Amino acid sequence: MDIVPAIDLRNGKCVRLTRGDYSKETIFEGDPVSIANKWIESGATRLHVVDLDGAKIGKRKNEEIVNKIVRSVNIPIQLGGGIRDSDTAERMIGLGIDRVIFGTAAIESPSEIEHSIKKLGPDKIIVGIDTLEGIVKTRGWVNTTSTKGKTLIKNMEDIGVKRFMFTDTSKDGTLLHPNFESITDILESTKYPVTVGGGVTNIEDLVKLKKIGVESVVIGLAIYSGQLDLKLAIKKIDSRG
Repeated sequence: MDIVPAIDLRNGKCVRLTRGDYSKETIFEGDPVSIANKWIESGATRLHVVDLDGAKIGKRKNEEIVNKIVRSVNIPIQLGGGIRDSDTAERMIGLGIDRVIFGTAAIESPSEIEHSIKKLGPDKIIVGIDTLEGIVKTRGWVNTTSTKGKTLIKNMEDIGVKRFMFTDTSKDGTLLHPNFESITDILESTKYPVTVGGGVTNIEDLVKLKKIGVESVVIGLAIYSGQLDLKLAIKKIDSRG
């Protein structure tokens, strides 16, 4: 199981939101490029970068800093936030992003995801399943839909999606442990790889997520706050086979 550090960007800075609430923002010291390299030095083999401004308004606002990160690191980056059409997805892959993450488009314009799969291949596409009490949220988690997470997974599989990321938005940025029940439910609803984000607090959380079959875990606040040492966490998870 891969442990993937999150770099959430807002107004060009690295931040964390509590439960996706844009009014509850913590800004972390250091420029995002330096932070990216810090996580690589700690053993990260992939980075999870999100343009929070783009996620909310649908137009990417932190592209310059994303490009700087891409140019400065030598590991794969998965990018989300404001990617809502196939042209943007193709452009991001062309700039060196390894995988793009669609969220809102899965509800509002699934044909764009289907086009992206045909152009780029399914391994380059992740669909984010972001839910609150099982119901999908979109547009930076500001909008609540009427679609259940498991229903969205089925819809996405039907158009060729073969990789997902699941986040229980009530857990994100809280250090209150993952929602293992919901995660297990999602894992049982698809045969494809699932990345999980939200709530990871300690090594025990990571061990449990690995045991239930999660492909990778995105970690944010736990490593930024010092609650969890990334280098030690990677070493311990790797050593458990």
